[in-house]
Amino acid sequence: MAIDRVAKVLVAVHQDSAPNLLKRLQRRGILHIVKTEEMEPGTDLAEMDRQFVRLEEAIEFLGSRQKKKGGVLGEAKVEMTRPDFDRAVEEYEPGEHLEHVRVLSRELEESSNRIRSLKTETARLGPWTELDYAPAGLYENETVEVVAGRFADVAEFEKARELLKDKPADVQRVGTAETEMPVLIVSAKEAAEEVSRVVGTLRFEMTDLKGVRQKPAQVVEELKRQVFELGRRRDEIETKLGEMLEVLPRLKAVADNLGNERDRTATEAGLDRTEVVTLVPGWVRERDFVKLERAVEESGAASLSRLEPEKDEEPPVALVNRTPFRPFELVLDLYSMPKPSEVDPTPLLAPFFAIFFGFCLTDAGYGIALVVIAALLMKKLGRSNKLLGMLLVGGFFTIIAGALVGGWFGDLPDKIGLAPLINFRNRLVWFDPLKNPMQFFILSLAFGYLHLMFGMVIEIVDCLRVRRVGDALLGQLPWFVALNSLVAIVLLGKSLPVWVSALLLVLVLASVASIVVFTQRATGIALAQTMWFGMFWLVLVFFAAKLGRLPAVFLHVKWLLLVVFAGAFAYTLVNLARTKKLKPVALAIGGAGVVCFGLYLSGVLPWFVAGLAGLAFFFTAPANRQVAGKLAWGGYALYGATSYVGVVLSYIRIMALGMVTGGIAMAVNTVAWMVTGIPVLGIIIALVVLAIGHTYNLAVNVLGAFVHTLRLNYVEFFPRFYTGGGEPFKAFKEQNRFVAVK
Repeated sequence: MAIDRVAKVLVAVHQDSAPNLLKRLQRRGILHIVKTEEMEPGTDLAEMDRQFVRLEEAIEFLGSRQKKKGGVLGEAKVEMTRPDFDRAVEEYEPGEHLEHVRVLSRELEESSNRIRSLKTETARLGPWTELDYAPAGLYENETVEVVAGRFADVAEFEKARELLKDKPADVQRVGTAETEMPVLIVSAKEAAEEVSRVVGTLRFEMTDLKGVRQKPAQVVEELKRQVFELGRRRDEIETKLGEMLEVLPRLKAVADNLGNERDRTATEAGLDRTEVVTLVPGWVRERDFVKLERAVEESGAASLSRLEPEKDEEPPVALVNRTPFRPFELVLDLYSMPKPSEVDPTPLLAPFFAIFFGFCLTDAGYGIALVVIAALLMKKLGRSNKLLGMLLVGGFFTIIAGALVGGWFGDLPDKIGLAPLINFRNRLVWFDPLKNPMQFFILSLAFGYLHLMFGMVIEIVDCLRVRRVGDALLGQLPWFVALNSLVAIVLLGKSLPVWVSALLLVLVLASVASIVVFTQRATGIALAQTMWFGMFWLVLVFFAAKLGRLPAVFLHVKWLLLVVFAGAFAYTLVNLARTKKLKPVALAIGGAGVVCFGLYLSGVLPWFVAGLAGLAFFFTAPANRQVAGKLAWGGYALYGATSYVGVVLSYIRIMALGMVTGGIAMAVNTVAWMVTGIPVLGIIIALVVLAIGHTYNLAVNVLGAFVHTLRLNYVEFFPRFYTGGGEPFKAFKEQNRFVAVK
């Protein structure tokens, strides 16, 4: 729950040794380098980018022909030791293989395109193989017009013959096909246009045979021979590519090394330098400072200095969390890192995030599936993947939540009808949300209220940690006390002893008075605000006792109120004298107040007349007028109490998502069992429905649970205590896409 301590450092290295130093720093991954300027990509960087693209294309091309060990999960990174990686980079020159892959890939693409073209031509000429002469000659006759094409069926063919029987034209059938029937329509030149109009009214598709100067059967045979030859050549290319797979690990090593070299070059280009040295400014974790010293010593011709940060300079934020909490750092990655002076909220939000996620899914079967999928993906993509880590933890909590509400792929145990499964499920069930939705509703509200209160506690503790005592005790604590006291009164009022209920109500009134008076505070009027708080609180307590909400003993607070009132009167005199505002008008108002106060004590005047007279005198003092302006803002702040109701109600989305997940799962099961009655194929179709339906439901609701839980943290939880805006600590380190260096 801490932010790691970092130190500001500056490394001065001789320019000749700078590449060696950067390489060592990159491999250790301990220094957050601060670039002093952004450089435009130079010639060297552009050439590296081009070379990397060539390597990437070759790797992807060869990799697509490699047997996947991971199945649908894809191929994991190649594992290499550091010596093997360095040896592959130093000893292997990929230029020849890259060119060979480029030539073969181009030839393979051209062969594939040519085969597709030849097959298309073969399909086009296939219906004409029974034509016993070269059709091109038909188009060279000067007296007749020939149109080749196909009728949809025999009926269209007969209709054409009927329509053309009185015209100088003939329709000759080719072959014996009953559908897509090939024909030759021969007509006199002068009748060609009329024949074309007639044929246009029929289902007729024209075929151009002008370029076919051999019998169609001979042309088709030649086309098939060419397809065969091209296919054989393609097989030869695939064989050669298969033989090249042995160089794929080395290609991957070279590609990763080139990518890291490109990063070093770009980083070096953005650093300040003199005629002799290159300056590498940055930040290092305190616990890695010794490692940095060692790296600098090993690079040679370099020195390391520890610097003091500038007055307004903020260091980058390096989070330190234990393994179970580390995946939840993703919540901050997607939002904003904490300021260096803030608390890291990761371990604070993690339990709530996991619980809310689980109850948004509320299906133990889906939880098991999610755990298995996340674990398999982490095996391929790495255990440091934060998203998969969150889904893995969320999956475990989904199993618990699902078991508590009886969700196991919806109501699948009931559909299957196995008594042991049903008994096992029933022993774990706490409540059924579809039968008792109010329990889920109350549980969601309880989650929201606890989350809200936890955020307030964090803010109070954090304010005390950074010595903002006023914000803690006068800003957040009154709201915390007021809300919890009100909830206790509403939920437990009738079962509480009278003195406990009275104490809770007094705390509520004290909190209200504090919110009104201390929402806006100023150092110079602290004493005045304190007296106003005392008067306001005691007035509220007195009236609560008058209305019968508090025991009659609290009516005696009026004597304490009179003491505080007299103290405020004296403070006003002192403030007027100190500010040199003690003028005749103020003295006259004060005298009138004293007289009214005496008449009240004598029973001549009612309390409110004396009170108003006293208030009139109070407002003659500058300090009290300042307090009066702040009271207005404090009164407005009370209106903000309605926002807390909205915050708690927003957690009902947990119930909504949980019930939707269960409802859709039950619908999928119902549809699957409906088709089981179909003979022979019923069981197979039901299994397909179950697989597709539950997969879709799991995918959609995992996304919904993740997004809405994020929202509850960002919108409802973080505003209680979290500001954010810090710069993340990003160590300059190797970024390997293809190779996992051990």
